[in-house]
Amino acid sequence: MWELIALRFVERVLTEVREPIPLVGSIAFGIIDRGTNVLQVRITTVCSMCCKFCSVDAGPCSKSRWADFVVTDLEWLRAWVNDVVKFKGVPVEVLLDGVGDPLEHPNVVGVVRTLKSIEGVASVALETHGLKLNEDLAFSLAEAGLDRINLSIETLDEAKAKELAGRPDYDVRRVKEVIEKVFRETQVDIHVTPVLLPGINDEDIKEIIKWVKEVGFGKRWPPITIQKYVRHKRGRKMKGIKEMTWEEFWNYVSKLEKETGARLRWTMEEWGMMRARKLPELYKRGEVVKVEIVSRGLFRDEWLGVPVGRRDVVMTVVNADVDVGRRIKVKVRQNKDNIYLASP
Repeated sequence: MWELIALRFVERVLTEVREPIPLVGSIAFGIIDRGTNVLQVRITTVCSMCCKFCSVDAGPCSKSRWADFVVTDLEWLRAWVNDVVKFKGVPVEVLLDGVGDPLEHPNVVGVVRTLKSIEGVASVALETHGLKLNEDLAFSLAEAGLDRINLSIETLDEAKAKELAGRPDYDVRRVKEVIEKVFRETQVDIHVTPVLLPGINDEDIKEIIKWVKEVGFGKRWPPITIQKYVRHKRGRKMKGIKEMTWEEFWNYVSKLEKETGARLRWTMEEWGMMRARKLPELYKRGEVVKVEIVSRGLFRDEWLGVPVGRRDVVMTVVNADVDVGRRIKVKVRQNKDNIYLASP
């Protein structure tokens, strides 16, 4: 009983990810390859917002995280992305996304500049709610070569935006101003990605679509996509919201397209996406591997392990009574998209 109570209040630690920690294998940081020419690159799990609908329980109000990560070794990041891009053999888009906000990285401008210098990287985009975005940072990112911002914004109403974000200082008006300015005065494109919260922001979504059309976002990529609210196991659940089925969601999107006159669905070709070689599975499901525990994992009671003698991936180890530095044998339980989950 006392152990359970204590675990609820374990202090969260911030871990710098540097050489020799592999940058493939974790859902929290590094590279995720889903078999297309778009690579998800995650540089930090840190977020300062407490969005009530957050699917990954990010931010200071998280009740399930006991670690955060930031990839601070940019040469290490460059080496790993460079190798994966060469393996893909096609022009690649790097999308800075994740279970945090990329703008929380202490040197996000340097990250963008580093990634754009890699031969074969055709474009770099990042996802953000815009809390940390200001004019100086936006123009520095543009100068570093950023191609697109995917803006997560659920309402243009200032009071409702603060409420949904869980931050009284979240100023959606300022976010709009900075986004419009960087769009008009630089080569950076804007793609707006509101999450539909049924019964909460239905009318707000229509106002967002109107704003997108008025400004004219979409220089090279589609200007807006509506995201479906999903009640993830690890995420925060909003009271009073019933999750739509995918059929209900797409029917709603079709209705919204007719009502607003805006396109909200796009093909892979319109996104410049294509199928491309996928990184091979280095460890099969059911395979037993000896790993060294190198840090806590993202969520409470998770640990990160690296295969002893190989250091080619990082695995999330669950259901283990371990600590950093210990070596144990684990069985691979999951390896989809080279995200490895294992247990003793």
